[in-house]
Amino acid sequence: MTLKEEFELNGVLGPLEVMSREEASEFCKLVMDAEENIKLMKSDYRCKSNVLFPFVDKISKHPKLIEYLSQLIGPNIHCWDTLFWVKHPGDKKDVSFHQDATYWNFDKKHLAVTAWFAFSDVTEEHGSLEYVKGSHRVFQHRHKDVKTSTNLLMRGQTVDIDVPKERIKTTVPAGHVMLHSPYTIHGSADNQATTPRVAMGMIFASTECKPILNLSPESTVMVAGEDHYNYMLHDPAPCGDWDKDLKNWQGAYDRQHINYYEMEQTPASPYNKFNKEDATV
Repeated sequence: MTLKEEFELNGVLGPLEVMSREEASEFCKLVMDAEENIKLMKSDYRCKSNVLFPFVDKISKHPKLIEYLSQLIGPNIHCWDTLFWVKHPGDKKDVSFHQDATYWNFDKKHLAVTAWFAFSDVTEEHGSLEYVKGSHRVFQHRHKDVKTSTNLLMRGQTVDIDVPKERIKTTVPAGHVMLHSPYTIHGSADNQATTPRVAMGMIFASTECKPILNLSPESTVMVAGEDHYNYMLHDPAPCGDWDKDLKNWQGAYDRQHINYYEMEQTPASPYNKFNKEDATV
């Protein structure tokens, strides 16, 4: 079975090795430093970090990661978003069960994938990802916003169904990645281990994906191939000049979130633009 066939069957793939434990450890230190010293990385404003930090941009373009992604969504790929997912021991932070596609402002989501990267060893005790196997075949469920003090999701988006108790529970070694469909229901519990859970989520999409809402232009960073469509603006990769990178990040963040708070891809939504291609697995 090819990677794509396995991905289409289960809606989730991995863990897949991207880098060595030593390389992951170095990136882990950078994530922890950013999370500790830059206030916005502890907040709801931690999106689009690949526009702000050169090391995040480097991870999003890692050749091994691109090799996996190109087998799933083709050669022309941009990175639409990146988020740190750090859980400290005893902080009680969790992630409600949801589908990523709910608030993604572009079509052809079968040509997009979430990459969840572990920089530290992540076990069930750390609050690792849990997936509802095959849930991507149902496509889009209605969601409700249930924001709590512990939920790491910006809107507290929660799938409005009884989530099956039978789930894929993951253990992800440092330097490995989990790949999942935008429609795969997933969530995670709090960290009950004695060490931090250091991870990052990255959203990748084919350049064929076109924005649905246009209240503000969407923007991305190209990571592989070419953009023959130019449906979205191209954010510059971070250059290491903090003032310039911060200005570019602010623009990218603002553009995305003007649409984000209007976006809800549910069956009853007026913005529901699903077509046969969106329902292809």
